[in-house]
Amino acid sequence: MFSRSAGYAVQALTYLAAQPPGKLTGAREIAGEAQIPMPFLWKILRNLSQKKLVRSFKGVRGGYELARAAEKISVTQVLAASPDARHTDYCVLGLDQCNEVTPCPLHESWKTVRSQIDDLLTETSLADLARNARRRKSKSANLRTSRKSARRG
Repeated sequence: MFSRSAGYAVQALTYLAAQPPGKLTGAREIAGEAQIPMPFLWKILRNLSQKKLVRSFKGVRGGYELARAAEKISVTQVLAASPDARHTDYCVLGLDQCNEVTPCPLHESWKTVRSQIDDLLTETSLADLARNARRRKSKSANLRTSRKSARRG
């Protein structure tokens, strides 16, 4: 549904949103944690910096941080900053001609779903994504600990 660069942008900014306030995070750390190829990440971060979603600082102690509080950046804003931001403008069946005049068989249903998706992305902030990521990481760690204990017992 989203381009690779849009998905990577959301992943990178979610990682930054999970960092303590004031912490600068290097591109290599972001790339490693989010599993984004470095050349691709640099382009994405440069674009996000130009769109005023991240700030970058050069030097030995440099890195990246969110330009505003994670609660104030919606997923819609991140996706809109992507050069290929048309995440819901396409025909769900992939037809070239699909609009109000020449609708595909799923056009009306897709219009409703697309609206719900747009609402969800607008209402979801980077802070929400970071909280969800922390919960998943915590559950995963607990599961690994449980499995190790079960093997020992």
